[in-house]
Amino acid sequence: MKPNDLPLRLILDGPALVANWHWLAERAGAPAGAAVKADGYGLGAVEVARRLAEAGCRDFFVATWAEADDLGSLPYGAALSVLHGVREEDMAAALSSRARPVLNTAAMVARWKAAAPGRPCDVMVDTGMNRLGLSIEEACSGLLDELEIDLLMSHLACGDEPDNAMNERQRSRFADVVGRVSAQRTSLANSAGACLGADYGFDLIRPGLALYGGIPRPECAGHIAQVVSVEAQVLQVRDVPAGDTIGYGATFTAPRPMRAAI
Repeated sequence: MKPNDLPLRLILDGPALVANWHWLAERAGAPAGAAVKADGYGLGAVEVARRLAEAGCRDFFVATWAEADDLGSLPYGAALSVLHGVREEDMAAALSSRARPVLNTAAMVARWKAAAPGRPCDVMVDTGMNRLGLSIEEACSGLLDELEIDLLMSHLACGDEPDNAMNERQRSRFADVVGRVSAQRTSLANSAGACLGADYGFDLIRPGLALYGGIPRPECAGHIAQVVSVEAQVLQVRDVPAGDTIGYGATFTAPRPMRAAI
């Protein structure tokens, strides 16, 4: 039997997590998915996904196929997308998984067409961030013909800066791609982008940071609830006289008689 003796732990506030998810969807005027990469931002992807799926979330995003495998089957028929797409060495895992790859390069598109014709996928288009994604020219060249694209997406570079002209440039570029590429659904906004207005919502937003209590923009303060708290067990309490030092290097000197918890 494994002892339950960890002296430090993180506490997940499930209702706060769900409340943040609802608020972001309402703010954007569009359904919300959830990024649960990096083990649900360190809070446990399985538990985070369970809570959000019970609340109605039906789209989840991880970075790698290893993360998809760790997450396992999602309840309520929820879908899972793998943001890093499919390298050659990912194909066995991808073909045995129910998760959809997010195709980011022409090589990934060719790989998926050859190995999984007719099987749904997602596609990322770069609209100015110069991170993952096909160029607009590639996306609109006919390269994506014959793909069964569920979610066509891009990613905002400056969503946390509401007055940055880059936001409108990316929105406009993405809207142009949406009009030229066949896909079931479209998605642009992340946590910060959810606050840019209904024009940025498209068919789905993909929040991450804000779900877990991060404040991506000032107007989120007061609406995004704290989701995680820290608890530490006190192992010993010491009475420290004034003038005594505490800890390595004796860098702290007690200015008065005080109690120290360890």
